[in-house]
Amino acid sequence: MAIRQRPKAGATRTRVVKPREQMNWQSNLRNVSTVLVLLILIVGIVYVNNTDTLPIQHVTVEGELVNTDKKDLIEAVTPYVTGSFLDVNVAGIRAAGEALPWVSQIQVRRVWPDTLHLMVNEHQAIARWNEDGLVNTRGHVFYPESGKMPVGLIQLFGPEGNSELMSRQLVTIQQSVDSLGLRVKSLTMDERRSWQVKFTDDMQLQLGRAASEQRLARFIRVFKGPLASYRDQIKIVDMRYTNGLAVVWKTGKQPDFNGIV
Repeated sequence: MAIRQRPKAGATRTRVVKPREQMNWQSNLRNVSTVLVLLILIVGIVYVNNTDTLPIQHVTVEGELVNTDKKDLIEAVTPYVTGSFLDVNVAGIRAAGEALPWVSQIQVRRVWPDTLHLMVNEHQAIARWNEDGLVNTRGHVFYPESGKMPVGLIQLFGPEGNSELMSRQLVTIQQSVDSLGLRVKSLTMDERRSWQVKFTDDMQLQLGRAASEQRLARFIRVFKGPLASYRDQIKIVDMRYTNGLAVVWKTGKQPDFNGIV
């Protein structure tokens, strides 16, 4: 007969039950929300950038246009008015408009939901440049259409790339001779940077290369003195001398003059 033995006290094995891990609902919900927001943003961007979503319907122009036709401007920029309201080619529109002869600068502004507003500045011409160009108030050269050259402007003749220098010199000379009642008709600078001025009464002033400012100042001093009374008879005043000057008289108008001025 088999005898079943009881397990000794203290030898019983107890089964340990681990608690179930709880799901972190807040974290999962936050992740799902982030994904949904990203999806909405992506869909929104694709939708808005679709050319059929927010197409440009109107182009308006603001600015005092004297030499530029508004229709020509709109026609020039129209090929670049593509895409949606948000991704329209602003740089292309600006470049196409500023390629017109008299257009100096264009600012492009979007007006919700379907309009582009162009704010246009034209060149302000202060002088003619060589044969077919004009110089604006910043000393930059631009070229108008043939037959649209303004009349009555001062003429500048000089090497290419020197329009800003010549514009500054023109202002300096004109301000200096205002007190003499002289008006500049043309200003010439040759390749050697030798300056020549022609006034509206056709009198010419040779300043040469070196010390042109000092020579101009000396001319003004002399012209305010005895030489002023011979103004109508003078053809050329040559200041290209260290301490003096030479005068060329108009044909048949040489005065009975012998002395030092």
